Formats: sequence, structure tokens, C-alpha cells
Amino acid sequence: MRLKLIGRHIRDDQDYEIEEIDSEVNVQILLSKMEEEIEANRAEGSNWRYSIIAHEDTYR
Repeated sequence: MRLKLIGRHIRDDQDYEIEEIDSEVNVQILLSKMEEEIEANRAEGSNWRYSIIAHEDTYR
């Protein structure tokens, strides 16, 4: 299964794909990338929300 790290900026109300991996690869990669994004955007406060979701192909 392929997984995606998604970032959503509250003001834009749009999803931004940040990273995509196969789940056979360590999911820790996405968690580490999420931590990096949170640190990089810390100055904006809580305007960003992040989630890890299954890629659309998973449902086909």
C-alpha cells in the first residue's frame, strides 16, 4: 500500500502532498518528515495540520 503525508494550511483550505512512500518502506520516514514540517512552520503557529493517508490507488 502506498501512503502519503498531507499538509493542510487552515487559511488556504487545501491539501498539499508533501511525501509519498510504499508502506513496505519504514513508515517512520513519513513521521520524521512530518516532524520536520512542523519545525519548519513553527513560526506560523498552528496554521498547519498534517495527516498520513492511504494513496487513492489503494481504493481501486
